[in-house]
Amino acid sequence: MRVPRSTVPSSLAGEGQGEGAFRTQLARFCLAPLVRVAILAVLAGGGGSVAPAPAEAQGTFQRPHRPTIILGRRHPGRIAGIAADGVIVDLRDGGKQVVQFSEIWRIRRAFASDEPAGTAVVDFANNRLFVATPLANLIADIGKNIAVVQFTAPNGETIYMAANKITDIFNSLPGLHNPLSKTVIGTRDGTQQVLELADDVKRIVAAARTAQ
Repeated sequence: MRVPRSTVPSSLAGEGQGEGAFRTQLARFCLAPLVRVAILAVLAGGGGSVAPAPAEAQGTFQRPHRPTIILGRRHPGRIAGIAADGVIVDLRDGGKQVVQFSEIWRIRRAFASDEPAGTAVVDFANNRLFVATPLANLIADIGKNIAVVQFTAPNGETIYMAANKITDIFNSLPGLHNPLSKTVIGTRDGTQQVLELADDVKRIVAAARTAQ
């Protein structure tokens, strides 16, 4: 059963939005290493030993990104054409915008209550664009130019990401990420939590890069 749009915040899609929740999660995350250090010190004094924390739990935390510029929220853009270097979008409130293929890192269907219904969302660099184009058509056009991989967000929505923009793949952390998510996919511009296991994500991304 599909969740009504008005009750689906962006955080359920694993985008990590919401400053209050972020501060609470950050406090818990920052305290965890201190607790581990204290335990290690006690055990060291007693001659015990403890294995180091898993690599995916070290140095992988990133503050959630919010788009710097949001285009087409009030008047969604329309695809005017595909250029050699990007997608040409006609914006009613700002002329034409060329979205470079090299800057696109995530594409999805609009589902949050504050997003225009029936549009596709393109996240590129630190910006967001809403276009009045069927998601399947948009993926088909962009997929001819860059390797696109498909995953599932914690709320069940399908998420498409540019394989070559992915820099980190690590296990989600209890208390910090959505409890349903299994893996966090990182890029230079943002992160996405997904239901797929980390090993499966790595395999899918590697296959897409090889086939490109």
